[in-house]
Amino acid sequence: MKLLLALTMAFATTLRADDYEPRTYTAPDGSSIPYRLLKPQNYDAAKKYPVVLFLHGAGERGSDNQSQLRHGAPLFLKPEVREKFACFVVAPQCPTGQKWADIDWSGSTATQAAEMSAPMKLVVAALDGLEKEFSIDLDRQYVTGLSMGGFGSWDLITRNPDRWAAAAPICGGGDATKAPLAKSVAIWAFHGGSDPTVPVAQTRGMIAAIKAAGGSPLYSEYPTFTHDSWTNAYQEPELLPWMFAQKHGLGIVAFSKIAPLLAQPPSNLFPSDGPIQPGVWFRGLWLQRRTEWAKSALEDQGAVVFFGDSITQGWGSLAHDFPNLKVANRGISGDTTRGLLGRIKGDVLDIHPKAVNLLIGTNDLSLGAEPGLVAENIQQIVTQIHAADAAVPVIIDKVMPRGPQAGKFPEEIRELNQLLDARLRGDAMVRFCDTFALFDDGTGSCKKDEFPDMLHPNAAGYTKWTAALEPIFDELKLEKK
Repeated sequence: MKLLLALTMAFATTLRADDYEPRTYTAPDGSSIPYRLLKPQNYDAAKKYPVVLFLHGAGERGSDNQSQLRHGAPLFLKPEVREKFACFVVAPQCPTGQKWADIDWSGSTATQAAEMSAPMKLVVAALDGLEKEFSIDLDRQYVTGLSMGGFGSWDLITRNPDRWAAAAPICGGGDATKAPLAKSVAIWAFHGGSDPTVPVAQTRGMIAAIKAAGGSPLYSEYPTFTHDSWTNAYQEPELLPWMFAQKHGLGIVAFSKIAPLLAQPPSNLFPSDGPIQPGVWFRGLWLQRRTEWAKSALEDQGAVVFFGDSITQGWGSLAHDFPNLKVANRGISGDTTRGLLGRIKGDVLDIHPKAVNLLIGTNDLSLGAEPGLVAENIQQIVTQIHAADAAVPVIIDKVMPRGPQAGKFPEEIRELNQLLDARLRGDAMVRFCDTFALFDDGTGSCKKDEFPDMLHPNAAGYTKWTAALEPIFDELKLEKK
């Protein structure tokens, strides 16, 4: 039975992959390149359709006209994508030993070759031929690619920006001196912050150069991802709506125009610096939690807001533990200080809190942020609260101990807590709750009987935290009126 199921699934996958029609483009000089073509379902020559050029990575080079469909290309086979985003998808295959762009992948910067590579010239010629064969909307041509294909994407839009309405280069790079040429193209780039194959500086440099030239590219950096950032990038829920909204003559359609109002934006649209929690799971949770809070915004006016990450989100007994307070839980699992800065207005300031209890920082450290940057962001959070209302007290919970990790925990937690003391202890509207000392087992680690997973408190831990906060709340006279 298991064998039959496996064979059935394999057969179904093959059938779907075969929706990409195998083709070969042959140039007048006899040179050729294999490619696959996905046509719109129920193609109607009386209509015009967008075209997406997909450029694979180095590992899929060859001549089988199949391997290039391994990554990225399956996105466009999903039934919901085919129904909602009817388009042509062109997936060429680069010959072994050649590149989409003759450029150095290994350094932090690169220099564009004088001409397009031989395979890319054939790809462009193949596209030109398809435009004559099918009804293609020349104002809606898009390119995306990963790794070697990311370099190819950057190369195309800097050489011929007038052709491309949008580009989504993933873990690639290019010549930053040429990047300003593409400032009129809608760009959403992606890269893993820990990529050992293509330095993240490649994409950062391209984005910085376009912004300096007056462009407005989007950029999502995944702090803990290595080279395989395309898996996450091609799952971004707003990627295809954003891409297919772009059209020559409309100007660049902003992310905010196509995303739900409370959706998490790409990382470069957040204020300040530091990591943003990567992963599609977090985007979904962010939107879900914030949508729920928007519905209760009137009811939560004047509450004591508990602002933070999973330790705050997990405090399910909050209202029960503080019966004399009106409380509002504004914790999102996995969040960082930069995430809090991005949502502080809607989630906290707009409900005019009576006080704010703040616990944040452990995810920043886990994602590689330096303690000094985390402390700076926390100080910015406090500054924004007091800029909105100078009379609102802020209670800062020291970052709690967690399971030890060599060279990181507890050393960086201790350093961060010391920096918070140095920066904010003299602020008359700031109080500290020393939740590090409260839960320290004497070695800088938390205790298993209070933190079963060595990160999150259990009921006993929350009870202990409640008792530590009560005298602070009493001193501030935060009881319900």
